[in-house]
Amino acid sequence: MIFRPSTLLWMMLWVFAAFGLYMVKYKVQAIKAQVAMAEKQLNDEKKNLHVLTAEWTYLNRPERLRQLSAHYLDIKPLHGKQLADFASLPGAKPGYGVEQASDDEEGIEVENPVTLASGATHGE
Repeated sequence: MIFRPSTLLWMMLWVFAAFGLYMVKYKVQAIKAQVAMAEKQLNDEKKNLHVLTAEWTYLNRPERLRQLSAHYLDIKPLHGKQLADFASLPGAKPGYGVEQASDDEEGIEVENPVTLASGATHGE
């Protein structure tokens, strides 16, 4: 039996198409398996994150932190004598971090002036 060249060409195209379809099918199945595994890992991580969030919330209860800080830390209330301005710190450059009021801010009146740590009154 002798085949014409066009018949052989079509047969070869069908074989290559079937082989290509076969390869695509198994690649898709492999990718689906990878996606399923990634989704499972993602769900596991979400569950772990939920558990860790619950533990973090439980450990950071204000009453628990208050008891721990009272037991382990030696913190005393802050007094006004402890406040200072930046210039009184050792190694501070004179005038560094201090903003001077500009002339165009004159005329602004403050009802309740605040006394700053440097002794100046805000609003004067």
